[in-house]
Amino acid sequence: MNSLDVVVAKLKKLAPLSLAGSWDNVGLLVEPSPPKYISKIMLTNDLTTAVMEEAKDKTVDLIISYHPPIFAPLKRLTQSSWKQRLVVECIENRIALFSPHTSHDALEGGVNDWLLSAFEVKKDSVRPVDFNEEFPEGLTHVLEVDFEPSKLKEIRDQVLVSQLSPDSRLRKNKDAFVFHSVKIGSTSAGETCRLQVECNKSELTDMLKGLTSSKQQEHFSVKHLSKVPKHATGMGRQAELSLPIPLSVAVEKIKSHLNIQYVSLAKAQGKEEEEIQFIAVCAGSGSSVLQSVACDLLVTGEMSHHEVLDAVHRGCNVVLCHHSNTERGYLVHLCKKLINTLGNSIDIFVSETDRDPLEVV
Repeated sequence: MNSLDVVVAKLKKLAPLSLAGSWDNVGLLVEPSPPKYISKIMLTNDLTTAVMEEAKDKTVDLIISYHPPIFAPLKRLTQSSWKQRLVVECIENRIALFSPHTSHDALEGGVNDWLLSAFEVKKDSVRPVDFNEEFPEGLTHVLEVDFEPSKLKEIRDQVLVSQLSPDSRLRKNKDAFVFHSVKIGSTSAGETCRLQVECNKSELTDMLKGLTSSKQQEHFSVKHLSKVPKHATGMGRQAELSLPIPLSVAVEKIKSHLNIQYVSLAKAQGKEEEEIQFIAVCAGSGSSVLQSVACDLLVTGEMSHHEVLDAVHRGCNVVLCHHSNTERGYLVHLCKKLINTLGNSIDIFVSETDRDPLEVV
């Protein structure tokens, strides 16, 4: 049997929720009372009334909805709102609900890499438009303590290390937690040294408790470490095509990849139709991610009228495909990933009723 907590842990390992946008609402959104075991999972881009009926008909245990059905805070669960009704139905039918959303937008091999795969690109040219950033090894601060050389061991071991949690002390023993001691000057009272240690926020709190309660009253200071770009993760993707192609060919590749008949095309101002060499994509609503990108072609689900005008006047062709059309096809790819991750003991499939609410008529 596959318990819900085990399945959720594997989903988080596949795409860490820390990759998601800070504004997003990702992760486990509805959790039935335990014990809850998962034998059937359905993927959908949006949880709608039709999708909910399909889930109940197919006795689904877990719905993975790419877009989070719960986004704005809920003050009540009544029948007056369709989203509230769906949450109630999940609870009544003991269906768990999980949303990955922007964790898979940023993920290497996620929805934006899938969207970019409509084209043949130079592999070494692929990079996020907006890199995710992280603290190196999760370390956020540098603690500096000034002391007399004779007090090194006492301050390090009794004042600082003794305050750390067992996990932090274990990290120290594995040489991942390193103290540096440097001479910073001499006074009439003798030499002065500085002890420096990089740490995370909880370790900093522990060591500051040791310093403030110590009778030594050494001078100390705290500095913030800077985040660094996280390799290959972040919103959007940009790349150079292996060979330049006409704009008309690029459009056909997009329609074929997304399995749609129509897209909206805005051509770059002041240019004859030219070959496409540099491209940027962003699944869903790409205006904020793609607003400063300089390339031949932007591909996304939706942008506002004025954002399209801005793009074409800076020399970019724009293809809009409708928001969820740039994400829905990824669910088939994600389904295969989940089968590999969760194993064949769980029946995993994509909703048959999920579709874009807009159609061209």
